[in-house]
Amino acid sequence: MQKIRGLVFGVLLCTFLVLSTCKVAMAQAISTELDVALTSFYDNPEEQKQKVDVLKTIGFDVSIPLNVKDLSHEQLGSGTFQSADLDFSDSIPNVPNTDARIAFSGPLTTVNGQPATSILYAVVAGKPNESSCPISIEDTQISFFDSESEANDRGEKLSNQGYLVYVSVDKKAQMKALEKINELNCRPDARGIVVDGATQKVTVDFSDVSSLLPRQFQQAAKNSPFVYSPKGRSIYLANARKVY
Repeated sequence: MQKIRGLVFGVLLCTFLVLSTCKVAMAQAISTELDVALTSFYDNPEEQKQKVDVLKTIGFDVSIPLNVKDLSHEQLGSGTFQSADLDFSDSIPNVPNTDARIAFSGPLTTVNGQPATSILYAVVAGKPNESSCPISIEDTQISFFDSESEANDRGEKLSNQGYLVYVSVDKKAQMKALEKINELNCRPDARGIVVDGATQKVTVDFSDVSSLLPRQFQQAAKNSPFVYSPKGRSIYLANARKVY
């Protein structure tokens, strides 16, 4: 596997993954092979599709938008990652200056005497607009944790509240999401998309990992979740993952 270190990782992300100017705040350098999670916001579906096409070309597994061929829990997001690259710039934030790119990674540790980046956990879930097809989302919840059990608890809680839990270590919640999508019996669009990633609001909870964020975001993230609203009709969300 390719080994990516600090600056090289940043250059790769800027070169291959970002369709806008690369201005990213990173919390720390990376010193081992990486499991990278990406989330990006767009204010129109054309830019979202362009990003998704790029991600697929370079080998990312895309969880959102959700394609009909990926309607199995093996294809949904695993909920584990070591490094996150998040681009919230195409949105209106409730906390000033958080409409930015934010990158962070798990704490550095050692495994068998070698440097390693600790595993973190993510939950991504959306409450569906059941009258839409492809399925659009009224409210999206994104949460990050350093504990698998807490991530499982959040996934279960959101699932019980009627959210489609697409990224999680909680496979039961993911299976429930797939059952709900099948119940809605939504015909996919020409690209095979059944959940298109359009959402009216996104809440991002960093409280459990606030100390890992770049310094300028740590206190605000500890105090409350970051909430994002669309500049236009919707935020168009892309979520993907790849192991380097």
